[in-house]
Amino acid sequence: MALLSLFGGHMHKRNYPMIDIMRIIASILVIGIHTYPFLQISPSLDFITTHIIGRIAVPFFFMTTAFFLFEHGEPTLQRLKKTLNQLGIIYLICIFIYIPIQIYNNTLIQSVPNLIQDIFMDGTFYHLWYLPATLIGISLVYIIYKYCSLKLGFILVIILYIFGLGGDSYYGFSIQIPILKSLYNSIFQFCEYTRNGLFFAPIFLWLGAYIAQHQRRISRYHWYITLCISFLFMAGETIILNSYNIPKHDAMNIFLPMSMYLLFMIIISYTGQRYPRCKDLSLMIYIIHPMMIVVTRMLGKILHLETYFIDNHLIHFCIVTLLSIICSYIFIFIKKGMIQHGKTQVPNRSKLG
Repeated sequence: MALLSLFGGHMHKRNYPMIDIMRIIASILVIGIHTYPFLQISPSLDFITTHIIGRIAVPFFFMTTAFFLFEHGEPTLQRLKKTLNQLGIIYLICIFIYIPIQIYNNTLIQSVPNLIQDIFMDGTFYHLWYLPATLIGISLVYIIYKYCSLKLGFILVIILYIFGLGGDSYYGFSIQIPILKSLYNSIFQFCEYTRNGLFFAPIFLWLGAYIAQHQRRISRYHWYITLCISFLFMAGETIILNSYNIPKHDAMNIFLPMSMYLLFMIIISYTGQRYPRCKDLSLMIYIIHPMMIVVTRMLGKILHLETYFIDNHLIHFCIVTLLSIICSYIFIFIKKGMIQHGKTQVPNRSKLG
């Protein structure tokens, strides 16, 4: 069944400046998750920042990817392949650029089965799981949209997410049931977490595609209130689960999909001039920030400033963020220059005739 018949007609081209701004915010939140900026100031503040607020970052990236892919109806197979090829090339480049750091950290996988698992499920470096998750998730959502009704498709992604919850934030409960414990133990032979392209990504990619086809005017005031209520429930859920050491990994929450739906609807309600550089900038920040963490630690040791560059978490976070932004701009500038240089090398066909 065509996506157009499921969701209605094509949408008019609109600009969404808040998506661009949120991309940068989300990428910085990811840096925060990996550097614990407020840990020394207030462990509670750091927990709220990294384990609650920070958890919206990757779902937002998933939703944005699907939102633009499905914005004008069901993407053709050719467009899907183009998107997958672009993501695949980015992932392949990332795999190679992080090999030196893996060698430096003595974490390079040498077992073939483990290498296959990392490439296709967990990512070859701790933040790269997002790329295979997007590749798998977007392929799965495309198939579901194409061959399932709207209701059935929604049920399927919810079932996948619920199953993912059992292996993530609710793992402590799952292992109390022998059959579930055995099932999850079998699954964890093939992936480290259920936070992946099979169980985590599909629901957010689905929501992004759904919103792309169901845009409507909203009362921001009421939606902000509803979002705050949903987010408070999500915060309470996270705090309670962690206080009893229930999660295996707390990336997934019952109230996260609802909170993300409300947040994304509010974000796209703002229209105006776009900030196109934010797309490439946020991607580069996400990709290179672990490298900047290593660079910051090395600089701290070389300059004998470990107290500030390494031990002080807030300063460490600020330096990593600053270096990530600066280096991202440099890479983007170089990429733009190479593209422009390539264009100048293409002969003018009108002069060849």
